Amino acid sequence: MDQVMENGTVQETELTMEGVMDQIALFDLHKGEIRTGTVIGETENGWLVDVSYKCEGYLPAKEWTHRILVGDAEKPQVGDSVDVQVVSIREGEEAQLLLSRWRHEFDRRWTEFEDKLAQNEIIQVKALRKVKGGLMVDCCGLEGFIPISHLAADGRGVNLNKFVDEIFDVKLLEKDRRKHRIVFSRKSLVEKEAAEQRAKFYEEVKEGSVIEGEVSSLTDFGVFVNIGAVDGLVHMSEISWKRNVRIKDAFKKGDKVTVKVIGIDHDNNRISLSIKQVEGDPWSSVVERIQKGAVLTGPVTNVTDFGAFVEIEPGVEGLVHIGDISWARIRHPKEAFRKGQEVQVQVLEIDTDKRRISLGFKQLHDPWKDIEERYKKGQDITVKVVRLAEFGAFVEVEEGVEGLIHISQLSAKRVEKPGDVLQEKQEVTARIIEVNPDQRRMRLSISALEEQEIRASREEENKKRGAARADQEKHQKVMQEEVANYTMGDLFKDQNIDSASD
Repeated sequence: MDQVMENGTVQETELTMEGVMDQIALFDLHKGEIRTGTVIGETENGWLVDVSYKCEGYLPAKEWTHRILVGDAEKPQVGDSVDVQVVSIREGEEAQLLLSRWRHEFDRRWTEFEDKLAQNEIIQVKALRKVKGGLMVDCCGLEGFIPISHLAADGRGVNLNKFVDEIFDVKLLEKDRRKHRIVFSRKSLVEKEAAEQRAKFYEEVKEGSVIEGEVSSLTDFGVFVNIGAVDGLVHMSEISWKRNVRIKDAFKKGDKVTVKVIGIDHDNNRISLSIKQVEGDPWSSVVERIQKGAVLTGPVTNVTDFGAFVEIEPGVEGLVHIGDISWARIRHPKEAFRKGQEVQVQVLEIDTDKRRISLGFKQLHDPWKDIEERYKKGQDITVKVVRLAEFGAFVEVEEGVEGLIHISQLSAKRVEKPGDVLQEKQEVTARIIEVNPDQRRMRLSISALEEQEIRASREEENKKRGAARADQEKHQKVMQEEVANYTMGDLFKDQNIDSASD
């Protein structure tokens, strides 16, 4: 008989057999048993839990959770109910009861995990975080691992970050309950899906098809573009009609592009793509946009021994031949141009069949234009001898303007060959005797200056001689006048003077 206080009175109650058995069951615990208890206290390293045993159970902090458990509950507070598993029991006067929460949770979640596997070999997981060598995922509240080689059909270059927080299907590779180890693979599922997509792709897409894609990677030789089922290659030569395009400057990963399918290799699963063919060949209508004589501006794309290439439109280049670079003689086009330099040129010829355009640079910088305003016939100028010929000497009047001093004009004296009186690079003064801009010709003379000097010298000599003659004639005239004025009386007078003196 038990006595129970109720409303201040004492009443006797009689225990039934069922009640006795229930109380016995409360104290009958065994290792591994699951109980629901109440947190009745907190210690420095754990909690005290009442599980209706003759002593409180101890739940250490380290037994609350485990690294394999995903999304564990917050640490409990006094009064909270918790499901725990009996880890060990010590009977006697110093009775002890050790509890664990994570063991119970692990068993519960593992059972759920195996139940799902029994229903379907394909199971859904959520990516948690990337780790060395792969990805950690959540499956039924348990952590699993997917090696990087099993994340995609081609494990190389997989961006693990893009999977984090994503939900996707996987297949089990390995499980070990004792080691708490679960390993999954996504590769086979991806390969199967990719194979189905490729089959559908090849049914719908043919050579010549124009489709949208996304840049998946950049290389030195081209750009890979994902077009759904496969990645196709846009080779460097098919990126742009322009030359010397820097891939990294023109594209970045993730860019949306429109491409044309120009080749399909079913056996090797390779697709060749083109971006420039979507835009259309600029040469097909070049004569509609560019006419002979047009003056255009563009960058120098290449400098060679024979000339410089200039891009006058995106994808359309023309050649400035070395002979059309400067009116002055140059040894190499690099003396006038450098790669990347913006220049103004004139269209000289267009050959659409050969895809050639001849350009001129010197035509826009003609030194013969308005030359008659700078140089006049009879003008004396200083020139430099640039080369000698049998018939005379060519001299540089200014950059791009050469004149000829004929052998007959080299000296007032007879000249057998120009080298006898002139040397290359020598500077001399000459007189312009003809300026003909139509024929781009200028004739000069050194002998004209020498003859002028001779004439001037002769004139000076003649002047001196004339002055001497004039002085002589003047003296004679004075003498004559003095003689004429001298009379006979003056003579006798002079004689008498002389006699008296005697």
